[in-house]
Amino acid sequence: MTVIDQSQFSARLRQVTQDDHQSAESSKFITTLMGGERSARDYTLLIAQYRYIYAALEEEVRKLANDPELAPIFNLALERSANIEKDLAVLLPANGFDQAPAALESTKNYVAAIHAAAAEPARLVAHHYLRYLGDLSGGLAIGKLVARHYDIQPEALNMWNFEDIEKPKLYKDGYRLQLDAFGQDETRAEALLDEAKRGFQWNKSMFGELLQASEEHLAAA
Repeated sequence: MTVIDQSQFSARLRQVTQDDHQSAESSKFITTLMGGERSARDYTLLIAQYRYIYAALEEEVRKLANDPELAPIFNLALERSANIEKDLAVLLPANGFDQAPAALESTKNYVAAIHAAAAEPARLVAHHYLRYLGDLSGGLAIGKLVARHYDIQPEALNMWNFEDIEKPKLYKDGYRLQLDAFGQDETRAEALLDEAKRGFQWNKSMFGELLQASEEHLAAA
């Protein structure tokens, strides 16, 4: 049995969000996409929705990146938007799109939540943690899986390339230390925990809508 040191906020964050994280990760759209049961078109739909999410997150993060308490967490080297645009430039025409798909309703709700979170920076930290630490933790595996299953070439997998993060594990360890310091304030800690749990639910809603869009496309084909 693993003993979690509750004096470390990052460990507390992992524990409190564990069920929500697992629920989102086990969504049918994601499990079948990672299992090779969907299509390169479906992967493109996912990256197209990430375009809106990361644009919102990075817009708000940049506004606060010089804040002395937030700067150690809000490293702009993590930004994904430029890489997503590179990927979509390849993925969209290769998979039958003449323009980027519009934001789904669930994506719009997620984006609105990110913008609203900026009014209480601890909540914006939650979105930053959820997205970037998730990408650094599972991104390499995702890139390899979709490349293998759907013959997606490296020039369309920039989303998972953190060229400015030389040693991802060391970076993640340092990030968690910054979270531990940030979460020493209980008001901030509770806001961050609450928003992180909600963040996983917004992801799950988006995955559900992506599954519906995918299956409707298959039915119409």
